[in-house]
Amino acid sequence: MTDERRFQAFEARDAAYNGKFLTGVVSTGIYCLPSCPARRPNRDNVRFFRTPEEASKSGLRPCRRCHPDWFYRGEEWYENLYERTVACVRKDPAVFAGISAIGAAAGISRTALNDLFRVHGHESPAAFLRRVRVEYACRLLQTGMKPADAAAGAGFEASSAFHHQFLVRTGLTPKAYAKLRGADRFTLRLPAGYRFREVLDFYGRDLESVSEQVFPDEIKKALLLDGRAAMVEIVFGGSAASVVVDGGNAFDAHRAVVRMLGLDADASGFERHCADDALLGAVVGRQRGLRIPMTPEPWEALAWAIIGQQISVKAAVVLRRELIAALGRPHRSGLRAHPSAEDVAKTDVGTLRRLKFSRSKAEYLIAAAKAVAGGELDLSGMRDLSAKHAARLLRNVRGVGPWTVQYVFLRGFGFADCLPAGDAGLARGLERIAGTRPEAAAVQQMMARYAPYRSLATYHVWASLKQGDERNAF
Repeated sequence: MTDERRFQAFEARDAAYNGKFLTGVVSTGIYCLPSCPARRPNRDNVRFFRTPEEASKSGLRPCRRCHPDWFYRGEEWYENLYERTVACVRKDPAVFAGISAIGAAAGISRTALNDLFRVHGHESPAAFLRRVRVEYACRLLQTGMKPADAAAGAGFEASSAFHHQFLVRTGLTPKAYAKLRGADRFTLRLPAGYRFREVLDFYGRDLESVSEQVFPDEIKKALLLDGRAAMVEIVFGGSAASVVVDGGNAFDAHRAVVRMLGLDADASGFERHCADDALLGAVVGRQRGLRIPMTPEPWEALAWAIIGQQISVKAAVVLRRELIAALGRPHRSGLRAHPSAEDVAKTDVGTLRRLKFSRSKAEYLIAAAKAVAGGELDLSGMRDLSAKHAARLLRNVRGVGPWTVQYVFLRGFGFADCLPAGDAGLARGLERIAGTRPEAAAVQQMMARYAPYRSLATYHVWASLKQGDERNAF
């Protein structure tokens, strides 16, 4: 192949030539894959190379948009590096004074570390370290350790930083969190401008629900805590949410409620990102403070996503209700907790068919339940995997496709850069905002500008649909 033919393929961004040659740009000092999305340079500034080693010897560095070094090294190498690094920090976060220490342990530069965590963890290394430190401190406090000792054990150097970060992520002070042992109630501080109406919309999507009851300022939901059905009552008032739990471990109840309210995330970065955005700027401006309510635990998100595949929200709500009524654990209030994966794994296709499930949907839900119950699909540890690795594991389950993966990432794990591009509600919302209904490929292009916040961008579009069955149902 001549250089001119290579340049034509490069100009066409032809991915078929990835791995056949590399394009070096001497004016910027980088080398790229032929498919790189970056703006094309002048022909005089372009050189071609067979391998990354050749390009590096010429003084060029890999492009940070197309990552040719990742392509040639193999994606799984970086997945393993990310997961090893996460496990190392989780084991003892106090060992890592900051981001530089994490980069040194991983053996990569600070810039490469940022790229690694953005791609595989959907968060910055700094955000990851803050999250892990708070989670580690929570575990220490549950053992009865004093807050000051828990702060030191988790790697916080200043008590003020510890109290601030702990309160932001948990809604409680460290002292209040420690008092959850044996408690049956607690009060969460809500972020400034917190929008609880959308949370009520999500949990009130079924007016005949057998699992939740939603009132103007309150949610009641039956949960499985310590293997038994318990009730949590969440009452919103001003800048706080008062929670009452009638059974089970209050620490577990707190974790479930924090997920339900979407507290363990920060919307401010996305709101700054969209301040002057032509497409979503006005929508985000009207919905400032919006958080993504998650399911109390990941299995419920996976079950809901499978139930909702290829049917209307109205039909999915009915199937979910029937599933919970038939298999959910009863609470003395009359409500039922969502059935565990183990409960669903024990049922059969015939039972779900009698609940009006299609044969394929019944088979898919039972297959997923068996994978979770049998340990083949470990949802409890999936948030610490590379998002790419986690996606492959989910797709190995029969009936789980790209939309289901992205939905479970968003609602079940809190990954920040998810995009369910084929989602009908997302397409309807974008049509209402932009004037034309985009196909999946166009949705990808329209939403690319919101990386690394595409989960929240998606939810803002969903939340903008406030009519009928579309109202925040997913």
